[in-house]
Amino acid sequence: MAPLLPTSDFYAHHSPFGAFASFTVGRHGKKGGFGLELAGPAEQDVYIALARPGKGVRALPFYAGAQSGGAEAYTGEASSKGAPTLGWQAFGENEIQRAMGWASDTWTAGGGEVTFRLLTPFGPVPEPETLDDDSLRRHICPAIFAELTLDNTGSDDEAFLFFGVGASNPLRPLSDATNGQLKGIAHETNWGFAVVPDGGGAEDDVRETMSWGIIEAVARASSDTAPPLHRLANRGGVLLRVAPGQVRTFTLALGFYRGGIVTSGIAASYLYSRLFPGLESVLTHAVQHAEEFKALAAARDTELDAAPLNDERKFLLAHATHSYHGSTQLLHDEGSLMAQAGKHRPLWVVNEGEYRMLNTFDLTVDHAFFEMRYHPWTLRNTLDLFVDRYGYTDDVQDATAPDRPHFAGGISFTHDMGVANQFSPPGYSSYERSDLSDCFSYMTQEQLCNWCLSAAVYALPGDTSWLSSRRPILLACLESLINRDGPDRDGIMSLDAARCRVGQEITTYDSLDASLGQARANAYLAVKTWATYLALARCFEAVGNADEQAATAREQAGRAARAVAAQWDRENSFLPAVFEPGNEGNGSRIIPAIEGLVFPYVLGDRDDVSPDGQYGEMVRLLRRHLDTVLVPGVCVDSVSGGFKMSSTSENTWMSKIFLSQFVAEQVLGVPLSPSFDAAHARWQREGRSRDFAFTDQVRSTDGYDLGSRYYPRGVTAILWLDANAAPAQGA
Repeated sequence: MAPLLPTSDFYAHHSPFGAFASFTVGRHGKKGGFGLELAGPAEQDVYIALARPGKGVRALPFYAGAQSGGAEAYTGEASSKGAPTLGWQAFGENEIQRAMGWASDTWTAGGGEVTFRLLTPFGPVPEPETLDDDSLRRHICPAIFAELTLDNTGSDDEAFLFFGVGASNPLRPLSDATNGQLKGIAHETNWGFAVVPDGGGAEDDVRETMSWGIIEAVARASSDTAPPLHRLANRGGVLLRVAPGQVRTFTLALGFYRGGIVTSGIAASYLYSRLFPGLESVLTHAVQHAEEFKALAAARDTELDAAPLNDERKFLLAHATHSYHGSTQLLHDEGSLMAQAGKHRPLWVVNEGEYRMLNTFDLTVDHAFFEMRYHPWTLRNTLDLFVDRYGYTDDVQDATAPDRPHFAGGISFTHDMGVANQFSPPGYSSYERSDLSDCFSYMTQEQLCNWCLSAAVYALPGDTSWLSSRRPILLACLESLINRDGPDRDGIMSLDAARCRVGQEITTYDSLDASLGQARANAYLAVKTWATYLALARCFEAVGNADEQAATAREQAGRAARAVAAQWDRENSFLPAVFEPGNEGNGSRIIPAIEGLVFPYVLGDRDDVSPDGQYGEMVRLLRRHLDTVLVPGVCVDSVSGGFKMSSTSENTWMSKIFLSQFVAEQVLGVPLSPSFDAAHARWQREGRSRDFAFTDQVRSTDGYDLGSRYYPRGVTAILWLDANAAPAQGA
């Protein structure tokens, strides 16, 4: 069972797989609720309350109390029922306990009297083409579940639970469109909730209610009086009766729906819309299969409960997983290439949190570990689209020379595929621009590495057939990497993309300072490039008849490792963040220098990351580098005790911290104190990041959000769960 958290006051996503939808709640005194394709929490009052006739109402504090937009919009007179009345009172922080599981989020209030639980079931998702439609519905139904429990055993009077929302536009009772088969509330055809019948009470134990004065309506709830049902109202919910002396749990299905074409550039609809004709069919399916879905959620919770992780890591993985699912979007390609009208054509997208960029490649390579565990085909789907539409070729240039001479370049891939449901033109991203040297410049070398590494992570465990079909791309990638190495052929990038024009390439760490912003001669990208050559060698060996290419890739890996080791600062025992003397980043210390080690390790090439292996000198120096930087005042924040990506920046990234922790412990054999995890968890729960669900970029001193809010990339934490091997011996 998930442990109780030290605070309950933070947002979290609660989302079905592939629906780009979220029911976001958790902040006290703030709105949330149902959101489709949003960059942050929705703006609805969420009412989860206990009403005892004549004794007032207690509620979880997920509403702002605003009551504008009611009867006064029709009568011209302000309502006298705007403020909470009749004893309506929110539970205080000290009255609420919260626990987060991998697929659940539970609030208990009033000394255990009221429990509210959200369930977000997830698990392995097979390829849609391999399933019949009945099976597929159970994997991609765009719904989650809520449980409301009331312990009324200490009372001789009836009581009512209430679940409802206050929206900006009128709502509707579900019973109107379903001949009473579903009871609940909906907003247009986009979202709604329905009560799952349990057979445990009378027919009128579940009653729909709508009113501009919903707070007063709930406070006056009684089995002797019909609740108001005003269809003009924008506030409504369900009253759930619990008899005297009874403990009762009600289950609700919370569903989302958007039909028709939803994207431009590539015309696509939600794949679920081919299986469900509308919101009512989604809710009906969820209601009918509620027990199966709840069992799946319980299985995930049990799995995480049993994992050998400390409580803070369990929380961080669970919190990150919730946000990953909130950004996922499983579409159906409606284009002319569709083979048959009756066949599904999946198009996978992970949106970049608040930025809503489509399949940002910097994230894809980090999501790969999670996707390989639950739905590997989505990673392949993304890689194929990068090849078919978002690959391009360019020249390279020497950005350190005044005249910027050009040389032969080669293939690479865009930073992303578009933004806000708008697919960008072939060969171009929504992000990258010429003539820049920091944010929004090109990430050509980074994305070239990302395609190779993602392809290896996907294919080497078992899809060499796909890898063989992409052999020409592998060859083109090897040639492009070598060309970007430059005339010196030291294995690391020294030439920038010609698309940069008078700018220079950057890395995924675009918003950090010079220590991680510049791609050329960057320690982080140099080690990642080394890992890319090793991955390519493995791929060539796997497809056969490629001995020459595999040997070339390994030769380049050797050059890269020697070049990295040659930069070792003997006097200060560290690797400079940027290898160019006189560069602003030359004196910076960075943790991500070790990041590239993760790829040979997860691909099973343990000798390549061994201190006694072929690249042992570089591995040993990276271990010593980590010992140097992982101290307070350098890459450990002296105020919070958490990780800093760079010694010269307070902007630190949670997803990359998790990845680096895995490398430190499992690859380099560096034991890490649980105090780091405690600091990182505090940033998410207690800093301002709590306003945005999982937030990736935070200020290292206090967790203040600096960007990448409502973000999916924290699922790099899955590496902790997959760390089955014993830690490496100290180097």
